Amino acid sequence: MVYFFYNTFVFIIYFVLKFLSLFVKQIKEELSKRERLLKQIFSKSADGKTVIWLHAASVGELDQARALTETIRKKRKDVFIIQSVFSSSVKETTFSDPLADVYFYLPLDLPHAYDSIFQKFVPQVLFVMAWDTWPNLLKTANRMGTNTYLACASLSSESSRKNPLIRSLTKASFRYLTGIYPSHELMAKEFKGLVNETIDFSVLGDTRFESVLGKLETKSPNPAFTKFVSDQKDFLSKNKPIILGSTYGICENHFMAYLKEHTDDSYYWIFPHKWETERMDHWIPKLKEFGTVGVFSKLKPEEPLPKFLLFDQMGILAFAYRYGSFAYVGGAFTHRVHNTIEPAALGLAVITGPKISNAPEAIVMQELGGLFKTLNEADFIQKFQLLVQNKSLQEKMGNGNRNFVVENRGASEKIYNRVFSDAKN
Repeated sequence: MVYFFYNTFVFIIYFVLKFLSLFVKQIKEELSKRERLLKQIFSKSADGKTVIWLHAASVGELDQARALTETIRKKRKDVFIIQSVFSSSVKETTFSDPLADVYFYLPLDLPHAYDSIFQKFVPQVLFVMAWDTWPNLLKTANRMGTNTYLACASLSSESSRKNPLIRSLTKASFRYLTGIYPSHELMAKEFKGLVNETIDFSVLGDTRFESVLGKLETKSPNPAFTKFVSDQKDFLSKNKPIILGSTYGICENHFMAYLKEHTDDSYYWIFPHKWETERMDHWIPKLKEFGTVGVFSKLKPEEPLPKFLLFDQMGILAFAYRYGSFAYVGGAFTHRVHNTIEPAALGLAVITGPKISNAPEAIVMQELGGLFKTLNEADFIQKFQLLVQNKSLQEKMGNGNRNFVVENRGASEKIYNRVFSDAKN
């Protein structure tokens, strides 16, 4: 019965979107893009290889899927990898990565939306990363004989899936899963009452940790930053800047409120989520009231570093955390928190806004004492000042975060071994 009501709702959404697409250009372009990319995958063939489908909601979950795909490809040469995503925040340019054989945006979760995909490719295994368990996708996979696993599974105590109506739908769709593998013991308890005894249930970790660690260990930052670090060796041996990563306007407003109430001798490296010239032109003069301000691309070698250094180039933030004292990670005052694993991997204490429920690693870091979740401006100011003043607390939280990341390495191997022994491959 719950599926009937859900499908009725999805059909309504479908017809509303189709109607709006006649008048709203953005909706028309979005639907057209998704239909075009879905059609393109049918020009490819698995040629007798074992087909494995991985689905990710957005950018973070795609990192999880990539880490697992890398392990699968190392273990097996006879695989054809399908990679789907739901969110358009994953740019189409990402689909050029040869790690998967085909990429597409998941269609709206209509009852028969996936039939042609299953009939064409006949996937043996479907991995859904973290939490994006579309009910009709799971039901169709089960009907088509595909083993489906929720890997790096996450569910927070604040999740909407705890709502009685949505909970009944979640429980009904979870029965079509072959296995659920939570990312951490603290996540596992949240699945109580949703999982029946026939489902393989085991805490196997989060593959995103190895994805981040691999990036930090094997990749290089923007060459301009490498030169900058070399030039500033003396400065960095004496100073550890506070890193503000992926900031939005509201983050910058809260930071300004802190500066108005407190004076410190810290240096700040600030990485706006998007370098919007108008926003920066408006903000920089205000920031100058509290100290010198510089823009990374305009720095002159002979000049001393400013108190506030704003970075306007890509490919730097993940590597900049190495030189910081602690990190604020943005996004959680707007939609959802950005990557907290990167600063944690480099041993930094982390502070965020309130919206971390879709980031299991952030939830666990908070539980373990390595992350401060702030609820509003006043809370942000209080906890930010605490970290600025208390170096021993910075170190304690940072060390705990580093240990947490390192201890969780190896999830891809665990998931691979569990699934493919179960699947008798």
